[in-house]
Amino acid sequence: MVDSNVLIKRIGRIRRCVAVLEGIRRTHSKAQFLKDETIQAVTERNIQIAVQAVMDISSHVVADMKLELPDEHKQAFAILAKNKVIPQSLARTLTGMAGVRNVLVHEYLDVDQERLYAIISRNLGDFEKFVKVISKLL
Repeated sequence: MVDSNVLIKRIGRIRRCVAVLEGIRRTHSKAQFLKDETIQAVTERNIQIAVQAVMDISSHVVADMKLELPDEHKQAFAILAKNKVIPQSLARTLTGMAGVRNVLVHEYLDVDQERLYAIISRNLGDFEKFVKVISKLL
């Protein structure tokens, strides 16, 4: 049985991060975003936290459902898609976001701010898609 407390806590964290990112998207043009290092740092941190929470939830669900063990955390998305827990297209998107998270954590000097702006402009809805699918397991 999926531990609802684990999922609920992380879903709340995802939604708080997405709310911050949506606020940045609404109030900053791309040019403003690219000039503002403070806003970039806030964006980086909130993307990192949201993606980490998605990865944590995915790993928890994979383990709880006793599915195959992933070699690395981001493989949990493919496993969930293979087992019809999340759509394949969402798994691909989340895998890409996990790659962005890895850059934020491990290669922070090489962060492509234009890519981060693209994420907050086009991909924030993917977090809610994930939350809706996972909430069905509660």
